[in-house]
Amino acid sequence: MSKSEIAILGLLAECPMHGYQIHQQIKEREMDYWAKIKLPSIYSTLTRLVEQGLITPGKEKVGNTPERTVYALTPDGREQLGEQVQAFLREDDHPEWLLGLGVAFICGAPREKVLEALQLRRQNLEKHLQTLAQEAVAYKDKIPFNWYMLIEHAQKHMQFDLDWLAQLIDTVKKVERWTPEWQCPECTAATLPTIAE
Repeated sequence: MSKSEIAILGLLAECPMHGYQIHQQIKEREMDYWAKIKLPSIYSTLTRLVEQGLITPGKEKVGNTPERTVYALTPDGREQLGEQVQAFLREDDHPEWLLGLGVAFICGAPREKVLEALQLRRQNLEKHLQTLAQEAVAYKDKIPFNWYMLIEHAQKHMQFDLDWLAQLIDTVKKVERWTPEWQCPECTAATLPTIAE
């Protein structure tokens, strides 16, 4: 089951919604950012979930607005959601880590460009952390505990990343030799980059 399917089942477990409401909830909760939920796939995912019997469509008309389709979770959908939640909580996932790949081959780029990129990453993380801190204050006791815990987790994770990033920037500045050749199999330990004292 895809992430989009799980997200939509989870949102519909809270209350029935139409497609635009689902879109707004995913944006508002930043699930497009941290869970990589693709917003354009919402309607095709809704169609798939209806075909699987996990959600059911109904019609709703409010005032003079056009009739719209509102989706609700079926008992099978609730059962499937429960199974997937348990699987996700058990799973030791290993997400794609582009930063790790960049650091693994960091000497393949000029040191000054590496430092520019790392400083930009740090600035972006600091801005995002500041936004999360404001959200934590604004939403405390106003949203369900599990969503608040997600904000706290993101804050702690970003603070750890910022601390580690500061250490990486400091190390990049101190490394004496800056070439990727030291990684070739024929090289000896004596050719490894060293940190200046």
